[in-house]
Amino acid sequence: MKRQGTRSKIPAYKSSKNTTTAAQTIGRAVRAYGRWVWRSPDTRGLANGLTVLYPLGEVAHRFATGPDAMWIAGLAPPAAVAAWVGTYKAHGSRKYSATIAATAAGVPAWIATAAHTGVFNVPTLVAYTVAAVGTWSGYTWSDVLKQRRAWKTEQVKWDTLATAAGMEGSRLVHAEDTRLGQRFKVDIRGTGKTARQLKTGDLRERLAMQIGIGADQVRIQDDARHAGVIYIVVQLVDPWAEKVTHPALTGQVPAVTRRRSIMDGPFVIGTDPETGHDLEVVVYDDAGGHHILMVAPTGSGKTVLYCNLIEQASDRNDVLPWVIELGKGHLPGMVGPALDAAAGMDEYDRALVILQWAVTVIKERSRTHIGNHVPRPDAPIILVIVDEMNTLLGTNSPIAHKAKPLVDEILQRGRSAGVVVATAGQRGVVQHTGNKESHANADTRIVLRVKRATEMSNVIPDWEAESMPNMATYGRGVRGVALVVDAENNWRAGRVRDMSDVPKVQALAAQRTPAATIEPHIAAKLPGYAERHATATITRSQGGGQTGPAGGHTATDLVDRPAGPTSGHGGRGGGPAFGVDPEDHDAITRLSRDLVAEVEAHLADMPTPPEKPTSLADLLKTKKMIDNAEHNTPETNRNIPVPEDVSGPILHLLAERGSNGARRDELVTALGKPESSVKRWLRIMRDHRLIVVQGSTRSARYLLPEHAEDTTPDDHEE
Repeated sequence: MKRQGTRSKIPAYKSSKNTTTAAQTIGRAVRAYGRWVWRSPDTRGLANGLTVLYPLGEVAHRFATGPDAMWIAGLAPPAAVAAWVGTYKAHGSRKYSATIAATAAGVPAWIATAAHTGVFNVPTLVAYTVAAVGTWSGYTWSDVLKQRRAWKTEQVKWDTLATAAGMEGSRLVHAEDTRLGQRFKVDIRGTGKTARQLKTGDLRERLAMQIGIGADQVRIQDDARHAGVIYIVVQLVDPWAEKVTHPALTGQVPAVTRRRSIMDGPFVIGTDPETGHDLEVVVYDDAGGHHILMVAPTGSGKTVLYCNLIEQASDRNDVLPWVIELGKGHLPGMVGPALDAAAGMDEYDRALVILQWAVTVIKERSRTHIGNHVPRPDAPIILVIVDEMNTLLGTNSPIAHKAKPLVDEILQRGRSAGVVVATAGQRGVVQHTGNKESHANADTRIVLRVKRATEMSNVIPDWEAESMPNMATYGRGVRGVALVVDAENNWRAGRVRDMSDVPKVQALAAQRTPAATIEPHIAAKLPGYAERHATATITRSQGGGQTGPAGGHTATDLVDRPAGPTSGHGGRGGGPAFGVDPEDHDAITRLSRDLVAEVEAHLADMPTPPEKPTSLADLLKTKKMIDNAEHNTPETNRNIPVPEDVSGPILHLLAERGSNGARRDELVTALGKPESSVKRWLRIMRDHRLIVVQGSTRSARYLLPEHAEDTTPDDHEE
């Protein structure tokens, strides 16, 4: 009996075990199915929801019968509106929002319909199937879902790339296509490394190796607003394949259009090939003027860049460009008609006059106006372009001692008075900029192609820390590259618009004569300015023809005019030659009489020629003797006359100092000449017994003979 009882319990035990095993299997299957759906909830979740929704219609048919079931469909409109508003506000996609709204409205509509008709009939099955397939397709292929799938693909690609490049733990935050490739925003907090460590390491080379491109085609930038984020820019397209032409030279835009104000926006001088954005230079804005310092070695495209600045200035109705180019004089010949004043090759007197004009404008505007100058066509911005600063302010410049204080005045005080200076030197050092004021007061720095990276450090010491490109290697083999940096170290690099076609540039300049005029009360205080800008005055007095301001000049004006900065009469505004009507004989007679009087006035101021002319051979011989003054015999130096402009300042200073005398550097300052030249004249004056020296080092002091204590001048002691 016990065996039978025991045997009867065994089947019951086996049945319980089988039931548990089946439940576990079903549970595993459900969980696996859930994980499968969760891996792609956007598409698989909707498909399963639509599948489950169909039999729910039969439940409604059995338990929600009668006419009241149709009231369920009343929930469809508010559900659709709520779904549309929520999704469109989040994604901004009409197609995606329409699909979600239709799905939300379709659920109560289906329940109400199924409750009335049932689900076990062919018409209902076909209609539901078509509606479900349409809903699923519209949702799956909406732009939002496409973006999600693409983003997941990008994340998978990035995870693979990051692992191979040694950036395990990084997370891709955003990726976008650029003009030349792709730009990735990466969260690096999970890598345990800082942005500086990644930038200075070999990450660029690792990424380039994995992608299969050159290391110079990968750039790493940090995020100024988040220390745990970096940007990786990958170039897949050659940015230098296309030329950057000037639209006004190629006919893409009219050469002459309605001129804008300088306050309408910055000057556009080129294009950033990586982004397609304009390469801009801010000359004047609400904060005032922004002086420009350009570092441009020989052959780097400085003249082309200047032509772009002048072209942009000539397109404004409240800017007057003045140019000083003492070295080559190319700019006056290329864009002469667009200039209001110019000093060409070796025209030092004109350069001084232009600088003095600028200082006068600054003083007069500062005297009558508080705050930053407001540019107008009758009170324009003055853009003074000085090419090759060492030619104007260097040790070999004959006018450096006069020009330096004027340039310093403009750099220090011109910003608020509407006088802006654009200077250029071969390197950002004093030997090539003349002084340190251009460094201290230049808000905008432009670096063209340089020979060595150290030359960039002279102008922008922290260029590497700011991730600026190395202009010694940037765009290898490409001409006309430039880096523009503002006062806050915001920068943009790119290519300058090509304006190297001289005939086309000259033709454009001929159509861009200046449209602005200086304030009359200021123009009256500029020596020679009114005479060189007589077109507007004469034309207005005629009562007809052009009414625009005067200015502009041709290349021949640079040679023909006897004095004063070049500034034109002919052709400005397309009016009659010289501002008069050729048919008006009285006007021509008056103009001729005025010209004759002006010539006679200049001739009256000329020095009287010597009775006996000096031959060129004698002049060269004297120059050679002066150059060798420190090695000549005392007798030779005594035969060299000391000019009054040399002996006067020296003797006057020594007379004031008395027995204290003066050091050589003090005499150099007083004389305003290069130190080498002053040393030669001091040697000659000592041999003339005009001065004596005490001491033999750089601290030696020069005195007048009557103030020297028991000192007999030694002809060969220095």
